[in-house]
Amino acid sequence: MLWSRINNYKEFFSLLFCILFSIGSLVWNSSFVVRAVTSSQVISNAVSSSFDSLGKGVKKFFNSFESTEQIKEERDKYAKIIEEYKVLPLDIVRLRQENESLRQELNFRPQIDYPQIKAEVLSVRLNSIYRTIIIDKGKDAAIQPYMPVVARAVDDSGLVIMAVVGKVIAVSGSSSVVQPIINSNFTMGVRIEGGNNWATLSGNSGRGTEAILTFIYSDVVINPKLFSGSHNVFPSTLEESLEESYSKIGKAVYSSGGAGLFPKDIPVGVIAEEGPRTGSFKTAFMKPYVKFEELEFVTVIKKLPSMWAEEWPLEKGVVIENPFFGELDFPSEKEELVPKNKKVKNKKKKKKQKKELEIEDSENSDNEE
Repeated sequence: MLWSRINNYKEFFSLLFCILFSIGSLVWNSSFVVRAVTSSQVISNAVSSSFDSLGKGVKKFFNSFESTEQIKEERDKYAKIIEEYKVLPLDIVRLRQENESLRQELNFRPQIDYPQIKAEVLSVRLNSIYRTIIIDKGKDAAIQPYMPVVARAVDDSGLVIMAVVGKVIAVSGSSSVVQPIINSNFTMGVRIEGGNNWATLSGNSGRGTEAILTFIYSDVVINPKLFSGSHNVFPSTLEESLEESYSKIGKAVYSSGGAGLFPKDIPVGVIAEEGPRTGSFKTAFMKPYVKFEELEFVTVIKKLPSMWAEEWPLEKGVVIENPFFGELDFPSEKEELVPKNKKVKNKKKKKKQKKELEIEDSENSDNEE
């Protein structure tokens, strides 16, 4: 029934719907609503952009904090690298010096007919009363007392030569004590350049880095005007000219060889000046070729004295328990070289003679009574 009524007024309802729809459309499209909707969109966009900015700011803060920590780590890392690079040139210089020194040592071959062994210098005692050198080779390397020791040196001409350092005086398993030529107890026979001029070298010169030559013949000229072959002072007379031409100042000194410790003609040093006279003989101060304060490596010549080495008693050898500290028990070379069995026989003979004297004294006292 209701539907029939609506059906009767369907034209009216259709017209009403069209009118209401048109009015609603007009109202929705009016500027007020549009502004309201637009404003709401602007506000929502502002709020969302604010939240976005805040999030970006927080993110940027944490990112900057992480980057700061990373920069600090990189800074510390590069600071260490810079410090290493600062030390690197010094290390390079040191390594080059060591490399050059080792290269020179390896190329240095003494021209002698005896086996040799290289050794590194552990310590050089030049400021003590008894000057010694400690090396890192001993009995384990077949080194024995009284073996000569030489080292690389440079002469006045700039040539690399083999020069005398000293002799081994004490050995342990892995180290040895070397007595240098500037030791006060050191002596050896030497030959002076320029003729058959012989002398005795002694380390007891009274000067720290020089030795003294003794028993030089009085006719040998030692003129201080001539040194190392350079005529700095010109002679004014013919006599002075002849004197300088025969002067031994600046002349090289060599080992005499023979049956001594050192092979023949090993350079020792250069005559520096004349020393005080001893009786009818002259003396001269000698500057060694070897610079002991700069000594790093030496060469031990495995040579023993040919004449008396086999007769030297073992009990007179130097025994060291600590080669670096403490006093050394050095042999007395002034004592007679008496074999051990002869010493025992002499002691027994003396005891027997003492007993015989005691028996004779007792018999004499009984006869008197």
